[in-house]
Amino acid sequence: MDYTRLMNYLWRTGHFTGCDFDAVTGEQVVIVSEGEPDDTVPGAWRAVEVMVDGERRRGCIAVGEKTPIPDCAVLRVVEVSSTPLLGVDDRLVTQIEVAPPPAAVCCYDELRAGAGGDGCPGRIARMDSLHRTSLYTSLMVARLQRKTERIADIFAGAGQDWNQTFHVLLFYAMGGDRNREAFTALAERATATMASREKGAVVRLEALLLGTAGLLFGGSNRRLSRRDDDDFDMKDAYTLTLEDEARHLFTKYRIVPLKPAEWNLAGLYPANHPAVRLAEIASLLSKKDFILDGVLACRDSRDVEELFDATASDYWRTHYKPSGEESAPSEKRIGRSKARLIGINLAAPLMFAYGRETGSEELCDRALDLLTTIPAEKNRLLARWYAAGCVAESAFESQALISLDTEYCSRGRCADCPVGRTEIKKSLSRKTSVINA
Repeated sequence: MDYTRLMNYLWRTGHFTGCDFDAVTGEQVVIVSEGEPDDTVPGAWRAVEVMVDGERRRGCIAVGEKTPIPDCAVLRVVEVSSTPLLGVDDRLVTQIEVAPPPAAVCCYDELRAGAGGDGCPGRIARMDSLHRTSLYTSLMVARLQRKTERIADIFAGAGQDWNQTFHVLLFYAMGGDRNREAFTALAERATATMASREKGAVVRLEALLLGTAGLLFGGSNRRLSRRDDDDFDMKDAYTLTLEDEARHLFTKYRIVPLKPAEWNLAGLYPANHPAVRLAEIASLLSKKDFILDGVLACRDSRDVEELFDATASDYWRTHYKPSGEESAPSEKRIGRSKARLIGINLAAPLMFAYGRETGSEELCDRALDLLTTIPAEKNRLLARWYAAGCVAESAFESQALISLDTEYCSRGRCADCPVGRTEIKKSLSRKTSVINA
């Protein structure tokens, strides 16, 4: 049992408010008000009111022996007392020993034991549709709020420029698990303004992106002249053109390319090579005007699929990277599947963040509605949920389940989880008497 987490939940629900205890040093303690949690110190509470031998005290408390003692501490709640503690005024901090109700402990231990299995998926599958929808909505809003915080950081780093913010998010969404950091760094060097200026010719956009990525010049980020390039005879005409354009753009924009070592290419399928993804991005940026406006206007999955539909230029039909080496013909395209992932990871979060920034609740609501129109994801993480009968019907639901799994289940945070809190509350159908150790 995680004493601090469980006790914090019980404290938050007011389970101990009005209860009296015998302090370790003999005083009579009554909990008047549970106060509010200190978000900066898990286990600490502020504005708590207690009566100690009839004297009303207001201040901070610490729940659990590992929780740091605040300077203004008036009470410490522990399972087993330790050495006496002095507060900021050299007065002993009153300590009380409190054991959580056995029913809550039993329920909490069962939740923790099943956190990685089919316990919670089964519970959610058995919920009625109203309660399940309410649960998914709270999880999805919390997930979008966390993403909004990250977007706010990007927005600040972009000089409060929404076009550059979208630009960075687009590269992040296209980066895949292995190369998201490199794609993000690339978007910060080959900016939205540069891309907009060069969008008249896709070859210049490709040169801008591939060159800044450090994926030209034979894997070197040096600005080689053709004369100095040892691999000159092994390159095709298009690659040489890309390199010529890149040299010009490096000078024009004073670009410092990424180092090739910043890319994780080991074990990648050819279709997932960064060069292919950048060629697809170049095609998208060259053909679409006002993409940010298009994102904010999306209302369903079809809008997202149409907005992000783009096919790389003809060269890439027989190439996976810029070189003289050809491959079997295949279309390199941001298809329906990839567009839907962009809708989930870019369009909806950006719409929600933009709505929060501009005070548009209607836009925030549309972000949630958009996710209900995109089909649910199917991946390894969701497999156990689906196997237990908890099957998502849309991206709104699959994203909620991913949030539940990653934020609570995988971290053993059952006392903080909305499902876990409900189960613990059920175990306390009547107020259980507090047991003093």
